[in-house]
Amino acid sequence: MPDNQPSILVMEKAVRVLDCFSPEHTRLSLSEIRRLTGMPNSTVARLVRTLVASELLQRIGDDYCVGLRVLSWATAASAGSDLLAAAEPVVAHLRDVTGETAGLYIRRGTTRVAVIVRLSPRSIIFRCDVGQLAPVRVGAGGKVFMAYDEQVLNAVLVETAEQAPDESRTALDRQLEFVRTNGWLLTEQERETGLNSMAAPVFDASGGVVAALAVGGPSFRLDATMAEEFGPVVAEAARALSRRLGHDRTATAPATERTGTTGEMA
Repeated sequence: MPDNQPSILVMEKAVRVLDCFSPEHTRLSLSEIRRLTGMPNSTVARLVRTLVASELLQRIGDDYCVGLRVLSWATAASAGSDLLAAAEPVVAHLRDVTGETAGLYIRRGTTRVAVIVRLSPRSIIFRCDVGQLAPVRVGAGGKVFMAYDEQVLNAVLVETAEQAPDESRTALDRQLEFVRTNGWLLTEQERETGLNSMAAPVFDASGGVVAALAVGGPSFRLDATMAEEFGPVVAEAARALSRRLGHDRTATAPATERTGTTGEMA
């Protein structure tokens, strides 16, 4: 529809501006927005003025932050999401069973976004906020998406082509195969020193991976031994959530129901 094309392009650019904001970057200047979007100065200035007028952004001094109007949309999105409604008790259950922080991630490009977080009650824990972004290429939650979506895998490989030696690709292939075979994965200290994570895929009715159910904790507690115990628990929780979303388990079930040895996990 050629008549609508300019409007679509404007909307895409506006979304690029809003995507610059995250829990780690709640306030940004115009120059920072220009740098993050790569768009011309005049385009960014015009978009930001429009977003402020629409209350999607608000100005605080020389900086900008997400406008309060977005809160009503976030509430409506949460209330209307079958995935979030079904996942809430599952995430809470995993937190209680494992004693570690549990969460649900969805994918956006080659990043993943935390949409549900239930923090561990312990003193030393993995801390995460709803809306927090992480690269797909590191951590169990990200590897889950890569294991079942070749386009995502290829995009990550392109991003990391200059920094990933052959042995890293071999280790990655072992991890992805482990997920497909066992339905869960442990990754050790990939995102930061001292932090381990486990995750399992959540499928929708079409058989695609719509989310990753994950548990994160300190490496001295959530180690390979504990993963042998909790990995199948995380996998079964993800399968139960998938069934609630209408997924036919036989379409993408792991090749075996066994739990793997820690030697298969990089």
